[in-house]
Amino acid sequence: MLHQLVFLGVVTLLFRLEYLLARSVCRKTMPCWGENKIRLFSVRVVSLTHAFFSSIAVLTSLTDPRFIKSPYDFFKEETQFVFLFSMGYFLYDLFDMGIHGELPNSKEYILHHSLALFAFSSIIVSEKFFGVAVIGLLVEVQTVFLHSRTIVRLLIKGSEESVMSEFFIQMNMICLFLFRHAPTLWLLYFLMIVDEKCGVAVKLIVCGSLLFLEAHNLHLTQSIAKSDGFFGFERQKLDEDTVDPLGSVRTSECEKIKKTGGFTRKMRKVF
Repeated sequence: MLHQLVFLGVVTLLFRLEYLLARSVCRKTMPCWGENKIRLFSVRVVSLTHAFFSSIAVLTSLTDPRFIKSPYDFFKEETQFVFLFSMGYFLYDLFDMGIHGELPNSKEYILHHSLALFAFSSIIVSEKFFGVAVIGLLVEVQTVFLHSRTIVRLLIKGSEESVMSEFFIQMNMICLFLFRHAPTLWLLYFLMIVDEKCGVAVKLIVCGSLLFLEAHNLHLTQSIAKSDGFFGFERQKLDEDTVDPLGSVRTSECEKIKKTGGFTRKMRKVF
């Protein structure tokens, strides 16, 4: 247990250091950027790092078919570090929001991170649901393209017409269905129809959480469709406050920002 806690602490610290480094580099190399844009970019760089390494770890784990065949009771000790990596990110993010005074207006984030930390802790201790958690973490594959899309559009002027931006926009929508909707719906099908090992009470809790997740997936799909011009919507011209489907880091009251020097993360959380 000690080495797990050390790993968790190191991951949390490294994410914090990455944020500070990204912010410092932005301030030096992008002198025309305001603090709002620098903060959004730095936050997304850290989020992309988490999503990138998590997706690699998850896809590698799923080369073992036992995670899919027995998602409830198959256990593999090294996989717990995939969960600890995400736990470290959530702890960093809560700490980061606290430092920037965003916690009072970030209830969805607090709820999501707290539930995720509790769920991963329970999974590690009980050594159950490893396959369910790994399949659920496939969302990070889509999140790679989501954050890449935002970062590119922050970096490139007139990015709406760039080939790179278009690539990430299209891949983001494709992966939204492949790695968000499909795994969630498959897990619901497995738990409600196929599985006979999981207890009724636990199954109700897990299925309820998955339905909650799918509701947020649908909300995200609608948000991306409106901003990026899918399903009959016209693509929007986006600025730093509207470029991210997760929402802006700027408060709605600009005067409050000027007085406090802080930013409130009023984002729509993607679970």
